[in-house]
Amino acid sequence: MHFDLEYYDESQRAEWERFIRRAAQGTFFHFQRFLDYHPPGRFRQRHLVFRRKGHIVAVWPGALREEDGVPSWTSHPGASYGGLIVRPGLGLLEVHHLVADLVESAKSLGVDRLRLTPPPWIYHRHPTEAVEFALLRAGFRYLKQDYTQAVDLAALPKDEEEVLLRYDPKTRTAIRKARRDGLEVRHDVPVAGETLAEFYGILQRNRARLGVTPTHTEAELARLAELAPKYLDLTLAALHGRPIAGILNFVCNEQVMLEFYIAHNHEDQAHRPVPLLVHETVLRAQRRGFRWLDFGISTEAGDRVTWGLAAFKENFAVQGFLRNTYVLDDVQGWKPGDFFLPEVRRVRTDMR
Repeated sequence: MHFDLEYYDESQRAEWERFIRRAAQGTFFHFQRFLDYHPPGRFRQRHLVFRRKGHIVAVWPGALREEDGVPSWTSHPGASYGGLIVRPGLGLLEVHHLVADLVESAKSLGVDRLRLTPPPWIYHRHPTEAVEFALLRAGFRYLKQDYTQAVDLAALPKDEEEVLLRYDPKTRTAIRKARRDGLEVRHDVPVAGETLAEFYGILQRNRARLGVTPTHTEAELARLAELAPKYLDLTLAALHGRPIAGILNFVCNEQVMLEFYIAHNHEDQAHRPVPLLVHETVLRAQRRGFRWLDFGISTEAGDRVTWGLAAFKENFAVQGFLRNTYVLDDVQGWKPGDFFLPEVRRVRTDMR
C-alpha cells in the first residue's frame, strides 16, 4: 500500500468532519452526522481513511452490501453522493495510488464490486477530475450517467426584475399570478413538529399522485434536522395562512444548495405556488452567497429522461451537467495495467 490505511471509528469523528469541510469535493452527504440519520443496521458501514505522515489525505465513505447478488462496497448507498474524497492539491500520481490502494483494500474485504457516485464538479471547492480520470484508467466503467440541472447564481443579475427576464415568459407570468393571488412565502421554517408535518403531508399526497413515496420518512427528516439543522432549509407557500406548497433544500457546502423536495397540493395548482417557490429559492440562494442552485436529476432508471421535469427546470435559466456513477467489476481479479503507474526506473531517470 502506498498510503497508511485504516477503517473509520468513532474516535476519528471530529477529524473526519474537519477534513470533509476542507476537502476538494466534500459535501453534506459525506459528514458522519448525515450518515448517522440512517437507522442502526440499515447499512454495514465501512469507511476507509487514507493517511500520509499521520494526516488524512482522502476518505471513502462506504457500506458493504449485496448488489444483484454480488458482494459490493458502495460509496454510499444512503447518500446522493459518495466517492473518493481528496485533499485539495493532491497530485495525479498520488490520486492513482489512492485508487490502487482502494481496490486492494476491497480485495482484502472479499468484495467483488466497487461502486461510487462522486459529486459533479459544480460541488467542488477546488475543481478537479483527477479522481474520475484515475478511476477510468483503473478499469472502472460508467454504470449510469444522470442528467442534473443547476442555476449559475454568480451569472445572474442582482436586480430581481432582471433575474425574471432570464426566465421563460410563461414562468414570469406564473410568478406574478401567485403574488397577485396573495401567496405568502415563509422562509426558515422549522423542519420539526407541526410545520414538518404540514410539509410532509403535502409531499406524501403529491408523490402518491405519481405512484411513488418520498425517499425519506417524516421521522428521518426530523432526525436529520436534529443532527444537522444548519444544512436543511425549508420554505413554505401559504394561501390565507394555509400551507399549500413547500420546498426543502439541502445546503451541500458553501458552493451548492440542492433542491431535494418540492411539492404542492394539486387542488391549489392554479395559484402557481411552485414557480414562485423556485424563484424565491433562486433569490435566497443568491443572497446567501452560493455559486450554484442544483435542481437535481431529471433522469430515471433504465436510461429514461423525465422530459416534463427537465423542461420545467429549463424555465429558470439552468445549465446541464452529468452525475456519473462508476463501477469496477471483478475486484478480486484486478491488476493495474502496464501504464497505470509510471515505471520506477524511468521516473528516476527523468528526475536526474
